[in-house]
Amino acid sequence: MQRNQHTISNGKLDIVVKCSQYPIDELLSFASRENPKRGYLFVSKVLGKHWAVKPSRMRKTYDSLSTLIGSDVSTFVVGMSETATGLGAGVADSLARSQTNDVYYQHTTRHQLNDTVWLKVEESHSHATSHLLYQPEKSLLDKVKQCQRLLLVDDEISTGKTLKRLGDALLDKGCCIEEVVIVSLVNWLDVEHKEQFTEWPVNVRFVSLLEGSFAFEERPNLDLSLPRNTDKDFSLMNSRRDLGRLPIKMPYAGEIPSLNVEGPITIIGDGEHLYFPFLVAEKAESDGRDVVFQSTSRSPIMLGDAIKSKLSFRVDHREVEHYIYNLESEGRTSLHFIEDERLRQQHQLARHYPVSQYCESE
Repeated sequence: MQRNQHTISNGKLDIVVKCSQYPIDELLSFASRENPKRGYLFVSKVLGKHWAVKPSRMRKTYDSLSTLIGSDVSTFVVGMSETATGLGAGVADSLARSQTNDVYYQHTTRHQLNDTVWLKVEESHSHATSHLLYQPEKSLLDKVKQCQRLLLVDDEISTGKTLKRLGDALLDKGCCIEEVVIVSLVNWLDVEHKEQFTEWPVNVRFVSLLEGSFAFEERPNLDLSLPRNTDKDFSLMNSRRDLGRLPIKMPYAGEIPSLNVEGPITIIGDGEHLYFPFLVAEKAESDGRDVVFQSTSRSPIMLGDAIKSKLSFRVDHREVEHYIYNLESEGRTSLHFIEDERLRQQHQLARHYPVSQYCESE
């Protein structure tokens, strides 16, 4: 057991590591949110969100979690928006490559589609509280319902209440589920919060790279508020339907372009759009390129601590801001992958980092 203390702008984090697959400083750094509901942020060093990461390091993370999950049964994997859409897809991808039974993946979303909403879940601590999960298309609905195992994936779990609500709803939909695995990079659940999952009539396991507990002490007179132009609404932007907002069989079977770029590269994902840009980055690294991966976010985080730089920008016509943190652009060619190329010019970040002239189809 290891104890760590970290002082951030908003207060002090007291962390106890009970067990870990990797040293905590290889997995996490820390920052302060601009959010009155939760003043701290665990900044993952392996997620590829707020911190640039080599694709091979991300794949190692996915493979490690897949190995810990084990077994070879049909599996439905659900990742939590926004931060864990890529993590969920990566775990599902690695799992599908290591077993013979089918693996299907879907993530919750804050994008509105012209499809039937399967369920809606509220996340109380988030600045954007509502998650949607769309009903699978008919060709996949029966296959998803026949899966024997359900994986619920989030980057870090503090209380488990959102995953419990999601699991409640999904267990009502899936008639063949025999086991639920709660998967995360970091698991902070105490005994009491773990007990809430014993209500489910199936076996429940927890898989993570680090398990522990923490306490947060706010600095005196801390008064937080969300920025006026924080994006709290559902997005109406055009969304790809083949990468997880509707279920897909894993791994991705479509074409992944090669990159015609000289020198170091930064691949930038966009919000929930993480899986496909990661696959492009991974392929480029396998081709011998110097590549790092990171993504934009709609979450407002303070400069300081683990957040060394912050850019804000609009993604569409609305008066709301998205962000990219710790952008590794100096001396690197940055390519920003968005879902709909027709929207690139109105996306204030993506217009500066086009991809089309650098992508080669095979």
